[in-house]
Amino acid sequence: MSAVATRLRRLAPWLAAALLLSVVFLRVDFGATARALARADWPRFVLSAIPFAAIWLAIDAAALSRLVSRFHAPVAFRDMLRLRGGTYLFLVLSYDAAQAALALALSRRLRVPLLALGGTFLFYYAIDLLTIAGLGSLGALAIPGARGAALRPVLGGLLVVLAVAGAAGLWLARRSGARLLDTLRSARLRDGVELLGWRCLFYGSFVAFAAATLPAFGIHVPLPALVACVPVTLSIAALPITVSGLGSAQVAMLALYGAFADEASIVAYSLAHSVSLIVLRLPIGLACWPALASAAAPTPEPQLARRSQT
Repeated sequence: MSAVATRLRRLAPWLAAALLLSVVFLRVDFGATARALARADWPRFVLSAIPFAAIWLAIDAAALSRLVSRFHAPVAFRDMLRLRGGTYLFLVLSYDAAQAALALALSRRLRVPLLALGGTFLFYYAIDLLTIAGLGSLGALAIPGARGAALRPVLGGLLVVLAVAGAAGLWLARRSGARLLDTLRSARLRDGVELLGWRCLFYGSFVAFAAATLPAFGIHVPLPALVACVPVTLSIAALPITVSGLGSAQVAMLALYGAFADEASIVAYSLAHSVSLIVLRLPIGLACWPALASAAAPTPEPQLARRSQT
């Protein structure tokens, strides 16, 4: 790959973010958005955001600790808290980059094949999609008009796809010795239910955050509708299309929250939401980075280590 192609690939998420934000501001008046930002209740927003940053990390680390301990090797909550916190530097770029960094660190620390951990994270991702589709399908009943009518069949279709994919995966796991399918092969119904509970708790905390902070921008959304809007928005923002979900999050919020507020207020809130996630995650990532870097460092082979000491 040429140097120009490599540079373009690295710039692609930034370019995509700029393009989507440009599209947003072609539709929504920039001046009105600036005024919505200026009149927002910032003390309320900031004082809500700070504790929730810690809550999200704790819930995520607890679920991941349980996941890895169940299918691979014991990982204490405290250790996973530091490792997950260290991946926040990558999470500022994309969710996929953070998951890849965590998988690499765990693989080297626990001496578990990376492919096996990849299968575990795929299983976890499937549970995540099931949570989003389930919560979204229930919450979409509270979204009025064309938005709710469009969202309900999409989420219902996702549930059907997940059911078919799950059945196909189980069939394949029973007939294949592929390491990627180890977790699916050994998983039990109670594992899925437990992880589903953790993901519901995780998204529920984001719903609580939205309920606490949306009024700071003059936006009032019924709680049942938030149960649909919040998980779907987060899942779209997590797609590796733009850096840190900038642009994609704004488009998603415009589409989902448009039935409840004016567009300038929605864009203002979405920008505050996206930027606050970056600002809050950076210090956590920097503080926890040594733990992640240490775990991800290659471990020398015993024979090479003995030679280096002589």
